[in-house]
Amino acid sequence: MDVGAIAAAVAVIAGTGAAAGLGEKAALTLVSTIRARIRAVFGADARSVDALERAQEQPEDEDRIKDLAAALAWYARRDPKFAAELAGWTEKHAPPGSVTQQMIAGRDVYAAGRDMTVHQRPETP
Repeated sequence: MDVGAIAAAVAVIAGTGAAAGLGEKAALTLVSTIRARIRAVFGADARSVDALERAQEQPEDEDRIKDLAAALAWYARRDPKFAAELAGWTEKHAPPGSVTQQMIAGRDVYAAGRDMTVHQRPETP
């Protein structure tokens, strides 16, 4: 389970209110439930609660969504039950294109859609 990718997807859901596979009323209910659960997990951590609120205020600001994703990932790494909840939400309701993959390699990497091609470069002495 890639906690960072899962946290990024949940940050998009919580920040933007976008949930795939549901009607508008059901999506609003789900997002409200997710936000309440996140607040409960964050508890008195003012910095993390602020990240959630800032993401909701301006969901188009990628930095705010990234800050929320970082807070979610931090808590998920410390609480396997919460990590499983995040994974369940993304499995069922992540909006298309909400997970970004960063590739760093000592070779040429090309990615398009769901396809990825890796070309091994010869080692240079």
